[in-house]
Amino acid sequence: MSTDATGRKMRAPQRSMRIKLSDHSGARRAEMVYLSIREAIREGSLKPNERLTEREVAAILGVSRTPAREALKLLEARGMVSSVSGRGLVIADLTPENVSELYTVWEHLEGLAARFAAQRASEIDIHNLREIHRMWDIRSGPQALGRLNKQFHQAIYHAANNRHLMSALGGIDDSLALLGATTYAVRGRPAEVKNEHAAIVDAIARRDQAGAESAAQTHIRKAGRLRMSIMARRK
Repeated sequence: MSTDATGRKMRAPQRSMRIKLSDHSGARRAEMVYLSIREAIREGSLKPNERLTEREVAAILGVSRTPAREALKLLEARGMVSSVSGRGLVIADLTPENVSELYTVWEHLEGLAARFAAQRASEIDIHNLREIHRMWDIRSGPQALGRLNKQFHQAIYHAANNRHLMSALGGIDDSLALLGATTYAVRGRPAEVKNEHAAIVDAIARRDQAGAESAAQTHIRKAGRLRMSIMARRK
């Protein structure tokens, strides 16, 4: 149980929110709460339009209300939750138009990151990309592949070595978390992604800047089309 400002114990709310406090070494308490909520959204444990309260977050994660409050403010600032009259803060819900715009921007930024990586990657960076790609097993579950996919893209951004681009892609990543469940549950997609990732890594390794940019953009464009198709079928 957490405590309120008077030191009294607060009972966890009856509704069971599916969040667990992630261990992010070096992160402040509020940032840990923020990252934990973001991960719950990304994995589909928290759904669009689901309500979040400071008290509930604090009680379930076993933290005080101060870091819970700060985390919710950060989530709101980054567009992951929004204030709804009469309900308070809820998980943001992206429209098809929002998603289309998101993937268009991501496609161009991802291409730029791959281009920079082809130009600037160290041999260690290239080795890391190859190792992550080697771990890709199409028999793994969608969530496991989703986490490995994030590692792959983060490795590209690290190799690109551009802090402004990294910041812009961080904002994209926050928005992508709102999409919830990964597309890797779609039959055939894990195998396609394995080939797409291979094309990106190979272009970076041979220092082919235009090839790396094109391969990365093609990868994101295909992902965007699949995501839009899934959203259209759910209407």
